[in-house]
Amino acid sequence: MTTIHLRVPDDLKEAAQAVAEANGLDLSTIMRMFLNHLKVRGTIPLPSLTVNGYTEEEEAEILRRSAGPTVKFRNVKEAIKHFRKK
Repeated sequence: MTTIHLRVPDDLKEAAQAVAEANGLDLSTIMRMFLNHLKVRGTIPLPSLTVNGYTEEEEAEILRRSAGPTVKFRNVKEAIKHFRKK
């Protein structure tokens, strides 16, 4: 057996610990699972994230939805009338 020392910001450790505990695990178990995945599969068991923190698929979906049709109103009364119909 060997020991790995890892330095991370306090808030990162606390957040990771909370997720681990919510899943009935501790950080040591999570790290062993991660390392075992690397060994067995030869891949990193995490999705690649964009700079915005989403997977490429999630970000593409967000951008697709935000480009959807918009409703434009000439004034507030017109907007209120439109939404009361629904």
